[in-house]
Amino acid sequence: MEKIHQIYNDKNLKLSKSCRKEILDQYKDLSNNKTNINYASYKLYPYLRDALYDNKDSKLLGDFLKIILKYRWKAYFAMILPTKF
Repeated sequence: MEKIHQIYNDKNLKLSKSCRKEILDQYKDLSNNKTNINYASYKLYPYLRDALYDNKDSKLLGDFLKIILKYRWKAYFAMILPTKF
């Protein structure tokens, strides 16, 4: 949660309006226990991946994206594994 707050408030990062909105939405949902970190990571990943293209030198964003990717896979497998083949 702290890193999400840092990324959202970092004025040096070039984040799109949609990225900022999604970060804020997921931060609120996590704060209010409306979602879990895995699903929030799944939702945030595409936005942060695109933001990293514009901010290649941002260590904060790069490190956070690695963390998000780990949690994203947990959410992805949780959605797929319960389905019947």
